[in-house]
Amino acid sequence: MSLANKYRPKTFDEMIWQEHIIDILKAQMKSRDVVHHNYLLFWPRWTWKTTSARLIAKALNCLNLQDWNPCNHCANCELINNWTSLDYVEIDAASHTWVDNIREEIIDKASYPPTTLSKKIYVIDEVHMLSKWAFNALLKTIEEPKGNVCFIFATTEIHKVPDTIISRCQVFNYKKVPDNAMVSHLENICKQENLKYTESALKIISNISEWCVRDAVKYVDQVSILWDLNEENVARFLWVAWESLIKETLQDIKTWDREKIFSKLDNIWWQGIDLSQFAKQTIGYLDQHLLEDTDFYLRCSEIFWDIISTIKRYPYPIVAYKIAINKYLNGNNTESTSKPVIEKKIISEEKKNDWKKEEPQKIEEQKPEIKQDSEKKAENTPQENKPNDHKDYSWNFKELWNNVLEKMNKPTAQTHLKDEAIIEKKEGNILEITVITSLAKVLLNNEDNKKVLEKLLSDELGENITMNITFIKKEEYFAQKMWL
Repeated sequence: MSLANKYRPKTFDEMIWQEHIIDILKAQMKSRDVVHHNYLLFWPRWTWKTTSARLIAKALNCLNLQDWNPCNHCANCELINNWTSLDYVEIDAASHTWVDNIREEIIDKASYPPTTLSKKIYVIDEVHMLSKWAFNALLKTIEEPKGNVCFIFATTEIHKVPDTIISRCQVFNYKKVPDNAMVSHLENICKQENLKYTESALKIISNISEWCVRDAVKYVDQVSILWDLNEENVARFLWVAWESLIKETLQDIKTWDREKIFSKLDNIWWQGIDLSQFAKQTIGYLDQHLLEDTDFYLRCSEIFWDIISTIKRYPYPIVAYKIAINKYLNGNNTESTSKPVIEKKIISEEKKNDWKKEEPQKIEEQKPEIKQDSEKKAENTPQENKPNDHKDYSWNFKELWNNVLEKMNKPTAQTHLKDEAIIEKKEGNILEITVITSLAKVLLNNEDNKKVLEKLLSDELGENITMNITFIKKEEYFAQKMWL
């Protein structure tokens, strides 16, 4: 027997990470006379939907409930476990799509009372595969069923199920199982099977299974032939990469060493690693470590998403990698050539000149006394004792912020911080900055970004600047500004 079937849950309590459903079902089993007559179980593949349907069927008919779980030993539980009862019917909608199938299998027979069980149970798996006419034929039967009949539907695509069906069912939304719960579940299986394992190997299995339990257990079953689940065996048998290889590949991309990157990709290809799976693993890694290097990791996510989108077009998947990465490297090299830098400097100088033209008039209109005082002070100061020539941004923090961001050389930060972070005021050497979006908050709280910005601000203002960051939701911020 495969491990997936051997360790299939036999009670509600054995379904991991579905407590929000388990608690409701167990509560309903306490009063089975008023239990709901239609259930719709949905969401990702292999998260106990069909298993739950069988458990509900057994619990509704069990003669000896154990803590409101089916006992699996009484006569009724045995009938369902052994598929020997005519009152328990499980239908695959993919092979019973048409209205005639529904009439023959369900509608015509649902009117008869159960023969051996207390409730007649109809389980329709992948119910979204039924035709429109089959749904219409089923509608009247599930709307007013007899008290001794229960319908349980399971699907991965609830958007294909008509609203008229959904509205007549009690809907349970199953969740994907997160890494910690999945790894713990796989550890229990390994211990019971006396398998050697490492936690890092089980984490790889959890990631490539995309948090679907049956896939994860299936991969453990596949590698268990070696009796040792370590990173090397998992990577070799399942054609996947270990985390260190993903880190090395990303580091090579960061160095822009085209020859080294392409050589690394060729090695990955010849090792037999599934390149489509490698791209998915890399995106998963980037998501988990995004705050370590937000700009670079977001750009890498775009590269590997491009690879996933196009890899099926190429008979040699390695070509999709080289095209996407080469496009990224060319883009970076174009940005680093002298021409854009010169243009950027020219634009910056033009802005400075515009500022110099406009600023005296602005200051003269708004603060004439300050202007006169500053001129007198400048006249009385000896030339050799004059401070460094730094621009006065006290009346234009917006320009200060834009000038600093231009020098930052991080496109993502430049885009999101330009209008989503605002310098409110300067007190001594502290700049009070308000951020109005979550992404801007993350970018400013990143230590590397913060150090770079404080250094640029200090250079621009001629003093050691510290940023004090306050987060306010965008709606609240603009509402406050309206009342000021």
